[in-house]
Amino acid sequence: MRTIRLKSLSTHYPIFKSLNLPKLLALDFSKFGATLLVCLLVGCATQTQQIKMNESKEQFKNGDLQNTAAAIQGAFKDKNTLYFMELGEVQRLQGSSQIPSSTQNLLAADQLVSRWEVTTSDKLRRSFSGASAYVLSEGFSSEYDPKPYEVSLLSQTLALNHLSQGRWNDAMVEAKKMAQREKVIEELIQSQVVAVSNVERDQQSNPNTRGATSRIENINGYPINLLDDEETRSLKNSYQNPGAYYLSGFIHESQGEASLAAPGYRLAIELRPQVNFFKTSIAKLDSNIANQAKKSFADTLIIIDTGYMPKIIPYQISQSFNIGGNPKLVTLTFPVIEKSTERYRPTMVQLGDRVANPELVANIDAMARKNLHDQMPAYVLRASSRALVSLAAQYAADRAAQQAANRNNQNNQNNGGAALIGAIAGLITGYSLQAINVTDVRHWSTLPAQTYMARMGLPIGPTVLKYTLPSGVTASQTVNLVGGYNVVYIRMFRNRATVLTSNDPAAISPTAPVASAPAVAIPAQPASVLPATLEPKPSEGTFAGFKKLWGGFQDPQSEALTPVATPAPAVPVPVSSSNLTPAPTPSNSPASGNIEEAKPYEPPNLLNSFQQLFN
Repeated sequence: MRTIRLKSLSTHYPIFKSLNLPKLLALDFSKFGATLLVCLLVGCATQTQQIKMNESKEQFKNGDLQNTAAAIQGAFKDKNTLYFMELGEVQRLQGSSQIPSSTQNLLAADQLVSRWEVTTSDKLRRSFSGASAYVLSEGFSSEYDPKPYEVSLLSQTLALNHLSQGRWNDAMVEAKKMAQREKVIEELIQSQVVAVSNVERDQQSNPNTRGATSRIENINGYPINLLDDEETRSLKNSYQNPGAYYLSGFIHESQGEASLAAPGYRLAIELRPQVNFFKTSIAKLDSNIANQAKKSFADTLIIIDTGYMPKIIPYQISQSFNIGGNPKLVTLTFPVIEKSTERYRPTMVQLGDRVANPELVANIDAMARKNLHDQMPAYVLRASSRALVSLAAQYAADRAAQQAANRNNQNNQNNGGAALIGAIAGLITGYSLQAINVTDVRHWSTLPAQTYMARMGLPIGPTVLKYTLPSGVTASQTVNLVGGYNVVYIRMFRNRATVLTSNDPAAISPTAPVASAPAVAIPAQPASVLPATLEPKPSEGTFAGFKKLWGGFQDPQSEALTPVATPAPAVPVPVSSSNLTPAPTPSNSPASGNIEEAKPYEPPNLLNSFQQLFN
């Protein structure tokens, strides 16, 4: 296929001279026009990826982790951050034997998150044009920008993996990283708010984009109630996780670091003051550390993950924009998070003869809603800006076609050229308006919806763990508790659960006792340019990126990461009927359902016609 640049269109196709291309380019095409087509191609790929992940949701809810892992590997063409997070999470839930592979994939994701921190900071700090490009470029890349709460949960999940493998020092490194990244995330969010404000002000000064807005209230029909419930409003922000902070404090306490444990406990209390054992832990911190050598029991933290992250889906809304004095109806697409489904509060967790009292410490579902609520101004500004630029291009092309027709009539010529100009105007509108109907709805879909915790002093040695599942049956198995500090992790599915414990010999690979991330090629950092040890990838021009996409769209290869081969996964053993007893309390599932009257998303399929146009 030949590559035709906009500047050479008039050379290859003389009729383009009558379009007065320089004037069209003045309509912000330097900022939007060409990138709309890139958005169209990459956006279709990312939408397809998330659709495949959504289709595997039922398998995951049923605890069919082997098929879920296969679905992840089939859905992702690019082995990006999200791929490694999804696969690493599912691998760890397959059982302790898969922990080494899980840790490798999560460490690969962690390296990409570190690079994301630096590149994003650089884009937002470098210049107004850099911030503007960042705000307006959503949906244009196959790479994945992790959500703030996902960054926190990545460190938490890695810490739990290290604990399973008996590496408490490595878990402490992850705990420290959570605090460090929180500062970076806070700065990035503040920078994004400023960037959106500056870009909106810039749009208002441009006659072609003066109607652009960042207020979701100006978009009629968006289900804002899904982002404005009581639980979401109660959150301070979308990235501070009380459960992760408490785990950080517990890890530091286990290592005798009172000065590092106390801040974790205090932050957990500040964010979730209603959790009783948070306050007890800070009150007993000094005495616990002073008497660590004398402990004759297993100080055990129980972590229970339940529920499932709701899907984030494209939601189409028709919106009217005024262009050339006439209202034009455009269909815009925004991300919408579905209603919560299958929430479950653990009704019974017992170790030996002692019954735990798990308390809700983190509502990840609400954190996801808070994040989307905070991101909506950027989504709305992007969509409205793209719509206005596309409509302005159509308006300019229509005027050019009319002027050409008038000249032809005056010169008694046929109107074939004007008709072609009109057809081009329709193509401009068709491609660009379908491109703006792309929004990035990717998310870490295998995360739980809620995290519960309890802390207990238990006898050292083998202990029978019993717990009631959402299906209403009770399962039991034996866990081994050592002297000192222990973590027992339970991930509940509908009719089964995965149980992981700290210091588990089965989680330590005999051939690779220390997990490492797949090799990531990272260039050296120029002196005094960026504060971290990573350098962002050089930016590519719009057409260079389009050419790369066009050539490698069929089977793109990862340039930076070597994916970890997935060994034959060990699926969690289904709950045996011999271990099932009627549940004392049936599970409580709230009324739920998908968004009503949402228009189904239809990915644009314009590739063939675009090839025909320029061949």
